[in-house]
Amino acid sequence: MKITKLILTAALFGAAVIAARAEDSKDGEGNRRVIYIETAKYTSPLVEKWIAEYNKTNPGVEVKRAAKDAAQVDLRIVADAEAGNHSDDGKAVAYVGRSALLPVTSENNPLNEQISKRKFGKKELKKLFFSEDELGGENEKKDEFNEQLTVYSGNSSASGAQAFASYFGLSAANYRGKKVLGDDIYLLQAISKDPTGVTVNNLSYLYDLKERKLKDGIALIPLNVRKEQLEIIRSENLDETITLLENEKVELVPVLHIGFEYDGQGDAEHFLRWIITEGQQFNHEYGFLRADAKTLSHQQKLLAGRSE
Repeated sequence: MKITKLILTAALFGAAVIAARAEDSKDGEGNRRVIYIETAKYTSPLVEKWIAEYNKTNPGVEVKRAAKDAAQVDLRIVADAEAGNHSDDGKAVAYVGRSALLPVTSENNPLNEQISKRKFGKKELKKLFFSEDELGGENEKKDEFNEQLTVYSGNSSASGAQAFASYFGLSAANYRGKKVLGDDIYLLQAISKDPTGVTVNNLSYLYDLKERKLKDGIALIPLNVRKEQLEIIRSENLDETITLLENEKVELVPVLHIGFEYDGQGDAEHFLRWIITEGQQFNHEYGFLRADAKTLSHQQKLLAGRSE
């Protein structure tokens, strides 16, 4: 009888806590508050996972994706080479993960035997992906090998092509080859239709997230990095590659800091703190690196200071 009473008391207490939390999350008129998020397509699966898990434990606040061209956006996804405190327009940014880029071609590329025997260093990658005119090579003889390959680069503001070019001190306008409109997923379609194509893309698109291996039809372009690093990347195992990139800086593999731009406080910042403390566990599942320890510690202090 006492045990039954204890269970009933615990259940009533739990219900009361949930009800109180839900009530605290309502606005002055008793309406459920909503946090609107704008995200890029390649980050959508991870962001949607964060939203679903957060909403489970915060019933009074609804986090949802903002409609296209929505008037209200509380959090907007950004990707930067460096994890600063503010975006270019002065808004605060909380960094919650990282994304890595790798160069690839088609598994059916007729030049794959030659490609596999090479190790592409910084100079070789620049010559492969970018116009000779932009590299100061107007009078140099064109590389006949590179001329047999077609570069496909993204043309949207969210494309990894921007970050890859920036890594070499160039801009997206400096790519040779063909521009592909829309999301970077279309770059993979382009090289599947044109086996001589080469491109760059995020781990989240290059790997099968269920099988945890490189997608069928894709071949990695070998990089001139340390032997042990190259072996891990060439294993085509997503989890081993993520672990490598989280623990070591690998030259020639650009890593971007993924975060949310925001200018409000309260619910939005509570959601950001949850991602930093609880949501990191889902990053690997969707092909992203966790934010590094230094960045996480800094973000926690920054958000704590803003909420005081």
